[in-house]
Amino acid sequence: MADSCGSSFPAGRFTASWVLFIALPCIGIAPIEPAPPTFSRSVAVMDLAVVDRSPVPDVVRAGASLAASGNTPAAWLASHLASNGYEPVEAARIGRALQTMGTPAAACADAACAAELGRVIGAELVVFGKVIKVSDLIWLVEATLFDTGRGRILRSEQLELKGDVAQLLPRSMRSMARRLAAADPGRAELAAPAAPGPQQPTLSRDQVLALLAAGNERGPIDLTGRDLSGLDLAGVDFRRADMSRARLVRTRLRGARMHGVKLNDAVATGADLGGAVLDLAALERIDLSGANLREASLYATILTGSILVEADLTRARIISTMSGAKLTGAKLAGADLGADPGNQPMGIMRTDATGADLARADLTGANLRKVNFSRADLSGADLTGADVAGADFTGAILRGIRGRSDLRGADRAKNLEWPAGD
Repeated sequence: MADSCGSSFPAGRFTASWVLFIALPCIGIAPIEPAPPTFSRSVAVMDLAVVDRSPVPDVVRAGASLAASGNTPAAWLASHLASNGYEPVEAARIGRALQTMGTPAAACADAACAAELGRVIGAELVVFGKVIKVSDLIWLVEATLFDTGRGRILRSEQLELKGDVAQLLPRSMRSMARRLAAADPGRAELAAPAAPGPQQPTLSRDQVLALLAAGNERGPIDLTGRDLSGLDLAGVDFRRADMSRARLVRTRLRGARMHGVKLNDAVATGADLGGAVLDLAALERIDLSGANLREASLYATILTGSILVEADLTRARIISTMSGAKLTGAKLAGADLGADPGNQPMGIMRTDATGADLARADLTGANLRKVNFSRADLSGADLTGADVAGADFTGAILRGIRGRSDLRGADRAKNLEWPAGD
């Protein structure tokens, strides 16, 4: 590559969201452009469902606001993924594939459906998600990248837009494309990851407290990849710290204030989070197997693809996106997963357990009102005394359910169909 003065300079790549380039062409300094992609991966970008949770919902009007950007959210995202070296599948082909599957586009919004679509259409990757209108000025964009070959979610991302959505949407979709692409192992040939450095030593309680004391909500502390296993951090305020990929094995976090923390890809097996506050936290793909979350608060918490096998969530308050989560044998007795009718300014918030694995889970006496259990596996679960009024069981696996005769609100549940002969 050469500048206007004929000088040669190497191409480079930057990961920051915004970079300001100042060109000084005649002394050999020129703008650095992104390296051209050297690979090609097919990706099917589903239409992002439009959800209006504003005080006066109007889906048609919300859709018109998005259309004013000049394109649909899915088309913007596909375009920016193409700029990152991907080959988007034509929307018409995706539509025909969904018809073949007998699945409406609006109903294909979880890992199970993405896996099937990827196989039918021959796409290596599938992206699904939604755009949520919270108010006239606040929108949320959610997108999940699914790898067909590996059969798993690579990453789920959420962006908050504040302002004119028509102006912000193209730019936000560029950022979303970059975030999703960064999670794709298939990009290794484009930018090989650096060799891992030596494992960081386990932090002491005093070191953790000293680090947290130096941060605040505007400048949260970076604890990514750190080992806090076995520490007693009960009642500690983590001030929105980024703890992605951290190790918290058997860490005592009882009553900890973890509002807004990031724990994506963390390992917290056997951790004690009893009574902890995890509201607005991001816990994607976290491993909480065998963890204690009794009476914990997980309000507006992201648990997409998380692992909570045999975890104890007795009497926990949960309003969460937990699509694809694994809660096999989890204890949810008396837990409150029901929709929050009191949060009207943001619309009624409800738990999304689409495609979640709740086999053999204890849901006795749980509030499950309006929970989305579409395609969830509830085989062998105990629903004695649970309230399922308004819950959606479309395509759910309901074999061997215990406590059917004591189920409350079953007559007001959606698509609750017991297996023949069960």
